Amino acid sequence: MRVTPIRFLSAPYRSPALRAGLLAPVMLLAACKATPTIDERDSFTQTQKSTYSHSFPGSSQAACEAGRRSLLGQGYIIDKAEPNRVSGHKNYQDKENDNQHAQIVFNVDCAPSGDGSAIVYASALRELYTMKKSSNSASVGLSVLGAVSMPVGASDDSLVKTSSETISRGAFYEGFFDQVSQNLASAKAAIDSGTTPAQNPQAAGGAAAKQGPGGPAPSGPPKAVPRQPAPSSTPSPAPSPAPAQPATPATSDGNGGATSAPTTPAPSP
Repeated sequence: MRVTPIRFLSAPYRSPALRAGLLAPVMLLAACKATPTIDERDSFTQTQKSTYSHSFPGSSQAACEAGRRSLLGQGYIIDKAEPNRVSGHKNYQDKENDNQHAQIVFNVDCAPSGDGSAIVYASALRELYTMKKSSNSASVGLSVLGAVSMPVGASDDSLVKTSSETISRGAFYEGFFDQVSQNLASAKAAIDSGTTPAQNPQAAGGAAAKQGPGGPAPSGPPKAVPRQPAPSSTPSPAPSPAPAQPATPATSDGNGGATSAPTTPAPSP
């Protein structure tokens, strides 16, 4: 019996499908390893420079006022302005697709650091929306078929949120912090002069103290209070006099003397 030896093909003659099948798991493992998970991207690692915070000299109120002016200078609409917190938003639209809209929601929080300076924390959220159109329908009543829904030409447009993610690009926040540094001097001067009551609660409290506990003094002369008439005392009616009793005729007692009949006492009033 003759045995035919098994010959292995050289590398140039191997099947391409076999090589592709061997490389596919390797590429899949590499792709899974390259894409970090959410907890890996947000690991709270200590770095020399933080992306979302920056320290400024002065009070936290002045830093937040400078942040508010920086957002206004870039076209943001301020939604909330407090002594230590400012938030605003800005809308965008895709130039190539009219149905795609975007909005950036910017939040600023300021806190004193204890050494005469303030730390400003900034965080921006990017939200994407898509225009969705829905047609209206009207019901038509028929005597045989009942109510039939028929579409009409009018339609309602509404925005539907498709994605939302925090902006993590460092250059975006560096530009904001540079604007805060430029507006810090003017914001501090405005707070010291009391021209920004929304960012200076101490000035508002001092104005309330000047008014006194009873509120602001009334303007103009005081109004005369009308005198109330004294309650009239009604005298009690006088008792009516008792009716006079008729005189009783005198009678003789037989001895030439006159006697009078007993009189009935008048009733007391």
